[in-house]
Amino acid sequence: MAKRKLSHQQKRRVQKKNSTQTVAQANIENGSLGAEQPGLVITSFGKRVLVEDIHGENHSCAIRQHLGKLVAGDQVVWQSDIEANTGVVVRVQPRTHELSRPGFRGQTRMIAANIDFIGIVMPVVPGIHPDMIDRYLIAAKQLDIPAIIIINKVDLLESEDDWEAIAELLEPYDALEIELIPASTVSQEGLQTLQDFMADKNSVFVGPSGAGKSSLINALIPDLDIRVGQLSEATGLGKHTTTNSILYHLTVQDNDSQELRTTGNLIDSPGVRQFSPTPCDLSELESYYPDFAPFLGQCKYNNCTHSIEPNCAIKMAVENDDIALSRYQSFQRLLEEFKTAETEAGF
Repeated sequence: MAKRKLSHQQKRRVQKKNSTQTVAQANIENGSLGAEQPGLVITSFGKRVLVEDIHGENHSCAIRQHLGKLVAGDQVVWQSDIEANTGVVVRVQPRTHELSRPGFRGQTRMIAANIDFIGIVMPVVPGIHPDMIDRYLIAAKQLDIPAIIIINKVDLLESEDDWEAIAELLEPYDALEIELIPASTVSQEGLQTLQDFMADKNSVFVGPSGAGKSSLINALIPDLDIRVGQLSEATGLGKHTTTNSILYHLTVQDNDSQELRTTGNLIDSPGVRQFSPTPCDLSELESYYPDFAPFLGQCKYNNCTHSIEPNCAIKMAVENDDIALSRYQSFQRLLEEFKTAETEAGF
């Protein structure tokens, strides 16, 4: 395969980037950096991060090698490098919560840090997948943070039968008293409710590719195009596509001063085809299914996996429609995945 040639403009960008990184590295080594100051990671790109200072200005920063991977939502301490017109992250503050997903070759890929609210975005088109809902709900329970389910693109539901089909699919979550928010960027339905849920929180939207997360964020943040342009200029990556998580501030206009004030933060995460929560043992996984609780301890065998064993109270509850079949199936799939992960890890 022939090598792709760089344009003159691309060559200049690469040369400028390499030159800036060389100067920055030299300044790290000789200690010619400014005073330490707090910052917030807006996004990561390559081996660098975009850090927002206390005045709301963004700075492209290198990361000290021992700090590892940083993601949107990280609170950091950084130092400015005036000579290189950039900065260096020297310390990461302890994280309260971190959302991650499996990456390549068994590695974990961080999605967002210091979050305290998860919005699970599920579209009516191309379709809602209860299995993925369950996986994100378990991740939320593992982090001990609240989650809601956002039913996106409801303007595409054309008949009462369509609504009834969606309601039937989501009935198990309604029974668990999980908040269900119908939303549409076309009709504006649900947008104010989402704003209220996210007020004063660090929220993250998660969901499959095609769920419409970016469109929702665009509706919730009217000046998003301007912010994307600023991010593109700061990172040098061109037009934004969600390949890394990006933090945006939610704002409202003050009635007295007419100035915008921040009411919370929203992190847009990359869409995924599949997501798995942190592997755990059987008893812990059972605890993440509250609809299983009334029937646990009633099986014939104490270590029942609720699969092939006889006289299983969970399977009987499924047969009696006391537990939704979709919930039981997602439990079994996760249990099998966790067993496989344990075997591959050599435990």
